[in-house]
Amino acid sequence: MKVALFINFISIIISYSSTTTAAAATATTTATINWWCLQTPHPETCIHHVTKRSPASATISGNQFLDMTVQAAIDEARVALKQTQEIESTYPNVPGKSLWGSCVEYFDGIVFTLNMVLDHTLQPTPLDVQTWLSAGLTYITVCNKGFESINMINTMQHVISTNVTELIINSLAISVAITRTHIHGPDDWNVRDEYKPTDLAIETPDVVVAQDGSGDFITVQEAVDYAVHRRPNERFVIYVKAGVYKENVEIPRAFRNIKMLGDGINKTIITGDRHCGGDAKDTSKAGDLQESATFKVWSRKFIARDITFQNTAGPEGEQAVALLSASDKSAFYRCSFEGYQDTLFTIAYRQFYKECQIFGTVDFIFGGAAAVFQDCEIFLRKPLPGGGLVLTAHGRNIHYEPVGYSLQGCKITAEPGFKPGDYEKAFLGRPWFGVSRTVYMQSFLDDIVDPKGRMDSWGHKQSAYCGEYNNYGPGSFTNQRVKWPHYQAINDQMIAEFFTVANFISGNIWLPETGVPFTPGLENQSYD
Repeated sequence: MKVALFINFISIIISYSSTTTAAAATATTTATINWWCLQTPHPETCIHHVTKRSPASATISGNQFLDMTVQAAIDEARVALKQTQEIESTYPNVPGKSLWGSCVEYFDGIVFTLNMVLDHTLQPTPLDVQTWLSAGLTYITVCNKGFESINMINTMQHVISTNVTELIINSLAISVAITRTHIHGPDDWNVRDEYKPTDLAIETPDVVVAQDGSGDFITVQEAVDYAVHRRPNERFVIYVKAGVYKENVEIPRAFRNIKMLGDGINKTIITGDRHCGGDAKDTSKAGDLQESATFKVWSRKFIARDITFQNTAGPEGEQAVALLSASDKSAFYRCSFEGYQDTLFTIAYRQFYKECQIFGTVDFIFGGAAAVFQDCEIFLRKPLPGGGLVLTAHGRNIHYEPVGYSLQGCKITAEPGFKPGDYEKAFLGRPWFGVSRTVYMQSFLDDIVDPKGRMDSWGHKQSAYCGEYNNYGPGSFTNQRVKWPHYQAINDQMIAEFFTVANFISGNIWLPETGVPFTPGLENQSYD
């Protein structure tokens, strides 16, 4: 997707230390709607849609204008949602129908998320606002990417989504400008020792899932569905006893503040085998990527601990998601994600993974989230002949989206029993969207890592950012890495600090209440 990157009242410094200055506008600047619109990346779209509610000559502040652009985006997203629903309901049962169904889910997510921006009872920070707006852009792009994957690039979807995309981009640009921050700036770069997680390990579950009938429910989905009966602002704890639960689980957006506890990796296992490849007559074949997921969580503030999430379709199943997370401020602790291609789909928002295991072959950590993987073990599995190995595929559309992947203190190696040859080297990543951003820090890279480090399959090597800082192991040498303009062997500690938990996802603010330990910066001591 090509988007305008120039905002004529803001100097956006594409320096990857992520700083931005705003020369002419602040939240309290007052000007006419017409003037504000002329400052946005898409002024004509702005003037057409924003002035439907107020005359162009009306004088308003930056914050008021931001609310108006977001409301315009919501209005257009609702129109797009209705159009998408109508197309999906009448579309023949041929390739593409399930994609329209997924796009209905995504546009519904856009409306829901943008409404959070305007919900002032949530007291959103600038980073909240920018994260949620970024999620809206990611939903649209993922929707369109689905059609591209089956070579249906001339659908109506691009037409339907154009106005929504441009209005969200305008809103994001305004938010960055009036707060004088790009994502979050130096004022947020402090690790405050008083932020320590509360120990929630001993909390009593609200419901228990057990296959032998000793609990409240036999299936995980039944327990999730029951959560609708509890108070929405209170944490709801589901304890899933040891066992293999063969089911596909989905947590809707409205079911926020759910915590799911298991008995440990390879003890509590939630497993499925839906996939996108293979014979169309296969009953496990999903219509699209989202449908393949064994476990889907759309709700905010989801926590999982001591659970294995599996997709057992195997390499022949091609795209087959074990876990899809579109949960803002979510945390996964001592969990395992097992699959081959597209194992872990981190669609959007802020996510944290601590001491987890992740298995796969191609793009098996992918999506458009701002995610930190800390002290995780990442295992490469044997691919199909000629299938290749790629760890990450991050998606980011524009430079001022506050998203990316940071892998800190992780271990990258082949899974036990897999003896890769020279022809089975693994790439650390390939950029999925234009300005993808992925950083490896303080991690062990085994000799399975290709000396080039990255590969470019979608033509984004001129704009994607790839960073490495203080890694070690036989695959960590950077002298033969790709010569892309924005590949960086990071030597400046301040740049590396930006990609830490406290700075990149503001984890020192929201992680303590999850009970998940974390290292806020580059130091070696975790907060346990």
